[in-house]
Amino acid sequence: MSVSVVLCTYNGARFLAEQVSSILNQTFSIQELIISDDASTDNTVVLAREMAARDARIRVVALQENVGFSANFQQAITQAVAPLIALADQDDIWHPEKIARMLAAFDADASLIYCDSVKFSDAPPVSPKPSSKNRRIAGSDPKKISVYNTVSGHAMIIRKSLCEAAFPLPEGVYYDWWLAIVAMASGSVQFLKDVLVYQRVHDQNVTLQSNLSESTHRQRFRSTLVKHLDAFRKINTLSAADHSFFEEGYAYWQLSLHQRFNLDLFRWLMRNRAIIFCNKIRKFPLISQLKNSWLLSFRWRV
Repeated sequence: MSVSVVLCTYNGARFLAEQVSSILNQTFSIQELIISDDASTDNTVVLAREMAARDARIRVVALQENVGFSANFQQAITQAVAPLIALADQDDIWHPEKIARMLAAFDADASLIYCDSVKFSDAPPVSPKPSSKNRRIAGSDPKKISVYNTVSGHAMIIRKSLCEAAFPLPEGVYYDWWLAIVAMASGSVQFLKDVLVYQRVHDQNVTLQSNLSESTHRQRFRSTLVKHLDAFRKINTLSAADHSFFEEGYAYWQLSLHQRFNLDLFRWLMRNRAIIFCNKIRKFPLISQLKNSWLLSFRWRV
């Protein structure tokens, strides 16, 4: 089975060569590497084209206008020619056996598989350990990632057939969360516990570092979640029960944007706590679920 790799960039010249090298030197030889640049203002495109001149597997797409992270990934994914598509971030480093191990584990009835990843700043860890506080979610129940998504784009391989159900991407929705929830609603998602992606943290990485206050973060999370639940409830492959769950959740979260405290949202979270908080590993789960339900139902001043 052949694999296309889609790597989206924006002002990523600083670490691009190291990531591209880790992709091209996989033990499983890829069919192509699409580097799609979102109108960078540094020399990312120049560097990418230099690498493409040395390796025929690299194809560079240079967008003339900035379309944003998710839209860039969507248009790049649609250009992939292989039946399997691996997604990559510009700052990361892949384990040499990432693709090989994931393909060996990929079940025929799953439309998406993802591996574990760890963050690093100076050098990739030698013996990385997975998180002991949170678990990665897999299976065919989209409710389990309705509030907390654990399926990261930089760690996934998807079947091209998934794109037929998932695209076009709803406006303002994170592409990886959307792909995962559509995959769960129409089939299943797999998780491979091996740590095969090293996710670089640096001073310009806006997705991993933030100086926002906790209250501002919670408010942005709430607004983002409402937008996502609005899209999730419209997925036509949801079961009747799942559709009801997402409709109810969207209604309560939408109201919470304008209320100091939403008791109905708190009750909904507690009623569905085993599903909504299933990613959290806690010694006393009920206390953790109660605390998180309260915090999520309370609109913080910013």
